[in-house]
Parts: sequence; C-alpha cells; structure tokens
Amino acid sequence: MPIFEYQAVDTQGRIQRGTVLGADFESASRQLREQGLQVRGLSEASNGIQEVPRMVTAPAAPATLAAAAAPPTEQRSYIETNVIGQLVGGVALSNLHFFFRQLGTMLAAGINPVQALETLAGQTQSPKLRKVVLETRDHVMAGRPMTVGFQRYPEVFSPLMISMLRVGEEGGFLAEQCRQLSEYIQRDIELRNLIRRETFYPKAVIGFSVIVILGANAIISSVAPGKAGITPPWAAWTLIALAVVGWFVFKKLILPNGPVRHAWDIFIHKLPWIGKMVHGFAMAKFGRAFGALYKGGVPTGKALQLAADATGNEAVRAKIYPTVGRLDEGAGITETLASTRAFSPIVLDMTRTGEMTGNLDEMLIKMSEYYEDEGQTKARHSATVLGVLALVVVGGFVLYVAMQFYQGYGQSYQPYMNE
Repeated sequence: MPIFEYQAVDTQGRIQRGTVLGADFESASRQLREQGLQVRGLSEASNGIQEVPRMVTAPAAPATLAAAAAPPTEQRSYIETNVIGQLVGGVALSNLHFFFRQLGTMLAAGINPVQALETLAGQTQSPKLRKVVLETRDHVMAGRPMTVGFQRYPEVFSPLMISMLRVGEEGGFLAEQCRQLSEYIQRDIELRNLIRRETFYPKAVIGFSVIVILGANAIISSVAPGKAGITPPWAAWTLIALAVVGWFVFKKLILPNGPVRHAWDIFIHKLPWIGKMVHGFAMAKFGRAFGALYKGGVPTGKALQLAADATGNEAVRAKIYPTVGRLDEGAGITETLASTRAFSPIVLDMTRTGEMTGNLDEMLIKMSEYYEDEGQTKARHSATVLGVLALVVVGGFVLYVAMQFYQGYGQSYQPYMNE
C-alpha cells in the first residue's frame, strides 16, 4: 500500500507533518480528516520517505481553516464544457498570466497553497477564474493536487498547462513550473497581438467598405427615384447580421469539431499567401510550447504531442501526431521533426544544433522567432494585398453609385427638359 507524506493543521492551529498509509489520495486524505487534521499538502512518497519541501505558514483566517466539503472530481457535462464553456466560459490569457505569475511567486516564498489560492481568487478580475480558483482551493484543502481542480475546466486550462503543472506537483517544483508557464503565456499573448496588429488594416478596410456601401445605398434610395443601389439597406443589414451570427456559431460550436476543423485548416493552408502565413504562426506556437514543455521536464513524447495540440491547427497537428511514436522507438528529436515534413531545413539545422549542445529549449525559442518573423512578413504582404483589393471594390462601387445617382437625377428632370 502506498505511503503518503502529509502536512496538516490540527485543531489548535499547529502544523503537523508525517506519513500515512492509503490506497490512494482520497483514502489517505479521509484518514487525516477523521483524525481532526486539516490537510494542507499530500504527496506520495517513492522509495521510502522523501523530504517534504518546508513551507512557512502564515496565520490563516478562520474561513480558511473551516472544514469544507470536498468538491467533485468527475468531468463536467458535455453542455457545460463544450457549449456553455465555449460560448461564455473563457478566461483571458492576461488573467491567466497574472494568476500563474503570482502563484509561482507566492509558492516560492513559502506561502501555504490554500492561502495563495484564496488570495489570488480575490485579486483576479475574471469571475470565471475566481470560481475555478476557489473550487481548486477546496480540492487542495481536501488533500488533492491543484491539477485535479484545474483539469475540470478545459475551456480555461489547456492540456499543456495541466501537464506542466502536474510535472511540477510530482517533482516538487510547482513554483518554478508556474513561473515558466506565465512566461509561455506572455509569449503567446505577444504572438496573438502580433497577428491582430498585422491583420488590422484589411479588417478596417473591409469594415469601412461595408459602411460606404450601406451609406451609398441609402443616398441612392432617397435621391434617385426608383433606384436602390446593389441591394436595399434593410436586406444588407440583414445579410450582415446573419453573416456575423453564423460566423460566431460556426467558430464557437461547429469549428471545434475535429473533422470540421481539420477540413477548414487544410482549406486555409491552400490559400495563396494566407496559407503560408497561418502555417508559420502555427509552427511558432509549436516551438514556444515544445520549448516550455521540454524545459519543464515533461517527457519528450508527451511534450511533442501537447505542442502539436498547442498550435491550434489541425492540419499541422495531423502531420506531427503520427511521428510521436518514433521518439519511443529511440529516434532523435530532429529526426522525428524531419519525418513530419512540416519544418524547413533551416529549422531542422537549428534543432539539431540544440540537441547536440543540450540547449534544445533555447533553439526551439529561436525556431519560434524564425517562424514569427516569416509569418509577420507574409502577414504584412497579405494585409497590403487584401487592403488594395478592398479599396478597389469600394472604388468600383462608388463609381457605380455615381452613375446610378446621375441616371436617377436625369430621369427625375426629363419631363421638365421635354417641355
């Protein structure tokens, strides 16, 4: 039967450390609670008793020490996770970055995990994250790892985050993993901001084009009798509203479906310019994720699989997934990446150098920077081309508006001219 090491608070508020036998975490935690102990930390010992990292516990508030019913551990319903969670259950990356950065700092300072979670729950600006953190606090009070609470909310915490945190919990360096995770999230935020910045111009031009078309239709309808432009204003507004709602439903509910997402990503990859740009940014995400997971001590095969998931691109993931087994067969990382045929020779040379020198995580970051620069260049070119095309369309429509206006104006005054 496994031996579990625990740290707990007795009824008089004193810290107690020791070991207990139990079939699993839940059994060991239940035994401690029956003895009147409030569990603060519980981990399985391997090869006998191993030292538990010392933690300095500040006086806890009465609400923290009060016994609480352990929250459920089973997976939430499909509706909660994949419908409600996808539509309104997300948490901004900026909130997650702040949470993990502060959690890592507090744990490194020796603050009790329960107290750290309770403090951070009060500091976060996201109501959803506050709810999840408080529930996770109750899991920790029941003697469970933090990841037990986090993994119930896949719309908030990705598999990559869960894997890094679980490795930190099992290895006793959770504070360091939280810090690395916050750095990874910060780089992800910067990459997403880069994509938004480079694609802003065509989006702005297209939006302005819609306004011009609707405005021109309204002018034609009011000034030129019998003319209404390309389409009546109410029909245009209806069409735009349906398109926006349809895209929102497609993106949130239909696109996450595996086969649909795979077909969509393949279609995007085949588009001129845009396909290479999307591929570049996906590979940049892969490099960032793989580097963070590799540095965090996640097994290489698992790290490669999770990094493929982190790309958010099913077309790229489909190329990488089949090669994961090669690592288990003894193949090198560079050899495995080359077999995917998704990486350029320059990138493979960089990873080969990193693998030989032992600085693979740094080389993976450089690989990400290479793809980010390449994607940024293509994004700027694509934005310029799309912007010019949008302006040509708007210019053509303005010319059409002018012709319709003067034609309607001439028809209105034709009777007076005949007299």
